[in-house]
Amino acid sequence: MHGVIISNLQKYVVEKLGEPAWDGLREKAGLLGKAFIPISMYPDSDLDALIAAAVETTGQDREAILQDFGAWVIPPLMKMYRSFIPEDWDAATFLENVEERIHERVVRMKDDAARPPHINVTQVSPGILEVEYQSHRDMGALALGCVYGVADFYGEKATLIEQKKGPGTHRTYSVRLSAGTGIRRRQEAV
Repeated sequence: MHGVIISNLQKYVVEKLGEPAWDGLREKAGLLGKAFIPISMYPDSDLDALIAAAVETTGQDREAILQDFGAWVIPPLMKMYRSFIPEDWDAATFLENVEERIHERVVRMKDDAARPPHINVTQVSPGILEVEYQSHRDMGALALGCVYGVADFYGEKATLIEQKKGPGTHRTYSVRLSAGTGIRRRQEAV
């Protein structure tokens, strides 16, 4: 797991629950003495253990935590990778290009050991996207949360129409993009 995800999970937990909660999660996960650096790679089991600890601590469902974190993490990731994202893109264009622009050009290019999920997005009709998540990790809810976060980032709204479970951890989400607030959070990320 890329350190940028776990280090942002720390910021998310501190924002939502406070600094002591992060230490508590690391302790429950058996990771109390471990620091997470954004540019490093960590075993997937570290993130799994932290999410399991969050479920135990908060009583929230794993999928709900992953989805909320996915939506939350988009603004900091957009800020980090803004030079790879053209100014004139909207949510649909970003999502349709996330695999090539972010996963291929940024993540895998910088670190051959990185194994981000494959996220294939197709616009099946105007405003309707099919988001296909393929990974060895069971974190489709994180990807769906990211879709919500991207839509919000561009001042749009994403609504889940249908979810299909495929083999293993493969998930396909049908999502409707529509006008949201109209306020693009992109400006905040610059």
